[in-house]
Amino acid sequence: MEAYSIHSKQTMIRGEWSTLSIGVKDGKWCEKRKLKKQTFQMNTDMLWMSPGKVYVDIEFPLYKVDYLTPLVRRFIYKGCTCIISQVPIPSKREMKELYLDYINELEGLAIDYMVVPRIPLTQLDASVIRFFGLQKAPFIIVEVSNKEEFYSKSWQWITQAQHPSFIPIVPVFQIAGETISYSEWLKIAKQFGVRTLPKPLDEKPLSIENLRVTGISPFKGEFIHLGDADYNLYSIHPSEEIEALDQMFYHKAIPYVTVLRGNILRAKLELDDYSGYGKHRTISIPNHFMY
Repeated sequence: MEAYSIHSKQTMIRGEWSTLSIGVKDGKWCEKRKLKKQTFQMNTDMLWMSPGKVYVDIEFPLYKVDYLTPLVRRFIYKGCTCIISQVPIPSKREMKELYLDYINELEGLAIDYMVVPRIPLTQLDASVIRFFGLQKAPFIIVEVSNKEEFYSKSWQWITQAQHPSFIPIVPVFQIAGETISYSEWLKIAKQFGVRTLPKPLDEKPLSIENLRVTGISPFKGEFIHLGDADYNLYSIHPSEEIEALDQMFYHKAIPYVTVLRGNILRAKLELDDYSGYGKHRTISIPNHFMY
C-alpha cells in the first residue's frame, strides 16, 4: 500500500480547529518523520479535514433491510468509515448463534463494521455480559420497556459482571407513556459503578468520549498514530472561512472525499461501494486514551 503524508491547515481534532501534519503507511496513521523524504504529500489547501465518522445504525438499522448496499451507501455519503450495527437478541439461549451469524451476514460491506447486541433488560445477566465482553463488542444495548424493572434491577451485580472486560451497558428506553432521561440513567450508573457511555446513542456520529470509553478509539474516529487512516475531506469555497465550530454543521457536512484505511472510498460523486473492502472490527482497551 502506498505511503503518503498530509498537511492540513484546517482540521477538526477533538471538536476544535487545528493544523495537522501526519503520515499514512500501510493503512495506518504514522509520524511523518518515519516516511521517506521523497514520499508524496497531499495538497489540502482548499479542503478541510476530519476523522472518519463512526455511526451506530440507530436511525436506519441494517438488520431491518433486505439489501444492505443502498443503506450503507447512505452512511458513506455522510463520511462514515465504520458502522456499528445492532443485532436483536431476544433470549440468552440464542445469543451466540444470532450474534456470530449476523457478523457473517455483514461480510462484504464497503466500510468497516462492528456488531453490538440489542437485548431486553430482563435477559441481561452475568453470562450475557461475559460472552459479549469476550467477543470484544464495543457495548451492549439494553431495551428498557418497564420502569419498575429498570429501577429494581440489581445493578450492583451487573457492575461485578463487567469485570474484567469493562464492556459498557447502554439503555434505550421504550416505555409507553413514560420517559426516563439519560441523565437519570447516568446517576444510577454512577451510584452502582456501572460502566456506560457518557453520551446517549442517537443518529449523530459517536462522540470522542464514547469512542474512548468503548475502546473503538484509537483505531477509529481519531488522528492517533497506529490508528486506521480513515478521514474525510470537505470543500472550502474561496470566499468563505470556517470560524467557530458548529457541531450540527459538522454532523451534516457531506465530504468531498472519504478515505478508509488510506484508500479512497469516495471521491466527489464516485462511490466505490461494491468492493467489499470493509472488515469486521473489535474494540481495543476501553478507556485506553481517556485523560
